[in-house]
Amino acid sequence: MSVPLALGVTLSLAPQIAAAQDFDLRARATQQDADARMLVEADELIYDFDARTVSAAGNVEIFYQEHRLEADRVTYREPSGRLLATGNVRLEEPGGNVIVAQEIDITDDFREGFIDSLNVQTVDRARFAANSAERREGNVTVFRQGVYTACEPCQDDPSRPPLWQVKASRIIHNRQDQTVYYRNARLEFFGVPVAYVPYFFHPDPTVKRKTGFLAPGVRAGAALGYGVTVPYFWNLAPNYDITFAPTFLTRQGVLAEGEWRHRLMNGSYNVRLAGILQQDRDAFPAGTSGDRDFRGSITSSGLFAINSRWSWGWSLAGTTDRTFGREYSIRGLADQEVVNTLYLNGFSKRNWFDLRGYAFRVQREDPPETVNDGIDYQAEQAIVHPILDHNYVFDQRFFGGELSLNSNLTSLTRTDSDVYTTPVTYFAGVEGTFTRASMDGQWQRNFIGPLGQVFTPFAYLKADIYDVRSEDPQLSDGTTYGRAMPAIGMEYRWPFLVASPSVTQTISPVAQVIARPNEQHIRDLPNEDAQSLVFDDTILFSRDKFSGYDRQEGGTRANIGLTYQALFNNGASFDAMFGQSFQLAGVNSFAVRDVGLTGLGTGLESDRSDYVGRISLDTGQGLKLTARGRFDEVDLELDRAEATALFSRGRNSGSLTYLYRRKVPLLGLAEQEEVSAVAQVAVTNYWSALGGIVFDIDQKARVRHALGLAYDDECFNLSALYSETRDAYTDLVSNRQFFVRINLRTLGDSEVSFDEFGTQSTTAEDEDDPLDFF
Repeated sequence: MSVPLALGVTLSLAPQIAAAQDFDLRARATQQDADARMLVEADELIYDFDARTVSAAGNVEIFYQEHRLEADRVTYREPSGRLLATGNVRLEEPGGNVIVAQEIDITDDFREGFIDSLNVQTVDRARFAANSAERREGNVTVFRQGVYTACEPCQDDPSRPPLWQVKASRIIHNRQDQTVYYRNARLEFFGVPVAYVPYFFHPDPTVKRKTGFLAPGVRAGAALGYGVTVPYFWNLAPNYDITFAPTFLTRQGVLAEGEWRHRLMNGSYNVRLAGILQQDRDAFPAGTSGDRDFRGSITSSGLFAINSRWSWGWSLAGTTDRTFGREYSIRGLADQEVVNTLYLNGFSKRNWFDLRGYAFRVQREDPPETVNDGIDYQAEQAIVHPILDHNYVFDQRFFGGELSLNSNLTSLTRTDSDVYTTPVTYFAGVEGTFTRASMDGQWQRNFIGPLGQVFTPFAYLKADIYDVRSEDPQLSDGTTYGRAMPAIGMEYRWPFLVASPSVTQTISPVAQVIARPNEQHIRDLPNEDAQSLVFDDTILFSRDKFSGYDRQEGGTRANIGLTYQALFNNGASFDAMFGQSFQLAGVNSFAVRDVGLTGLGTGLESDRSDYVGRISLDTGQGLKLTARGRFDEVDLELDRAEATALFSRGRNSGSLTYLYRRKVPLLGLAEQEEVSAVAQVAVTNYWSALGGIVFDIDQKARVRHALGLAYDDECFNLSALYSETRDAYTDLVSNRQFFVRINLRTLGDSEVSFDEFGTQSTTAEDEDDPLDFF
């Protein structure tokens, strides 16, 4: 006998509840949870007392714990404790997965059941589909004749095959193990099979860390042969793991790599090991770093917080030879130099502290022509033990202005002098041990004068103590020097504002005068941190134009310039600057030769400097243009120039850079002219073309060039790149590389590369990414 109930009925099923003439509708799921309730909402409920069933029809919704079931009709069979849902079935699971099917036969605790013609969408937008599926024990789902993909269905034609999918006779998703297993699986692109494997598995889309094999990589190189990398990740605990990555090379044998990572309460660190017993050492030129049996490396980095303001860390690397990391593409060791450092940092809102030690490791061969001359790149590198920087800005005002104090301590040792022989011999670094303690106190205050004029008086005092221990004849051994550089000055600006409905313009003359004594001990002291000096608009108004502590600008100097800025209502802007520097009294520091010839040839060595200027345009539409130059103070001939164009809009981007430097005979520098361009152009909604070139105009030769294609959508990424670096610009042979990276979202990515000398990595985690060219 069936009894219909009125429309819009809500029924709560719970243990020990009898409803509709004492008919027992208790849900078996409540045997596991005494507080569980199953809430049923429907247009109509039909009780069949003879069959002991309850049917809900019309806009049926069932809520149980965190499950939600929707269907056209749901029948609850009390003897078996099962629910049969038919018609537009939609089941939302606790984890966020959504199952869409035509029919679901499931237990009332939603732990076991059968599903026909289903589609499953996970919280990470991955999808399963199958003719039928079975739910077991609440955490295992078996899909028969199943399909898995992370691609969105085509909006215009949902029946169209996705870009990629994995079809299998059976797909087993174990949510407890968080693993998806496949039997008789084939990978399809646009419905076309491209690969078959009888069995494989991968973590489900919710997994971030899980023990198992990672996507393999493939490599090929003339010296290494063909190889395949098979990484294995071992998730030992939530805060530490190990990755083993053996690479099997046809010519050199097995390259073993491993990484240990450990995260603690206050920081983390890692240790990486790599090694190989080379089977064919003759593949490398005789007498080079590669001409040996065993080659290996160890690297480690770490960062730890002492408290909210202080931290310390390290980055260390050691190798058996200079080029192992580059030739075998060891992550973090593919550059020509590696910096080892141990450091301590401290920061506050206005102040900072930094203490570091450095050891620089050369990863390039000494030029063959210099071997008989005894030149050793590694011996020319300094060991810094240590360098300390401290900046402190006082909270209280002094004479109405701001007072700051900068401190520096530097101590270093170099075994051999780094000497360059040009028409004049100079030193990039001098042999010996040098220790310097420096203090730099600065004060400044702003005054607003009549008609908006801005006056900024300032003063500073720099003081140093040097200890010099060197056997090089350029310096005196065993000598201690002291020096001081007091200075006072004034900076003046008078901005004029011109406003109109479409543009706001600002014109401002700028003048700066600094009075100080002559620089001391210029030829007696080494120059380690003040060798970089490019005179342009960015340092025209610097109070000391030297980049470090080892040199101190002396004498009385005036810097004069004019600035202009225009802001347009459409978001565009334009600014320009032009100026010159004058040595008014005393010795011009830039005209006096030190051991490194710093200052000579910069345009500052005469009493009237070269002119410097800049113009910059930002269209507000993704295009930015900047040009800056230095012009001879006598005839305005161009001495140095840099022009850059940057464009970025949507998926289109590019840059064009031109560099020019007039020859500097005193330093033995020939004229340099170079242009570089990089572009990424969107060809379609998903495809992009990549291109880049660095061209030496003076030598009429390509330094480096690259061409590539890229595809990027919600489930698939592809990058293919060919690049070449000419042998005249690298210490290895001319490097020609073809590189392909494929990423299937949720399945992982893999790389394939062919390199003439085997100097590029094929692992997905490579830090020295060939695509960094773009």
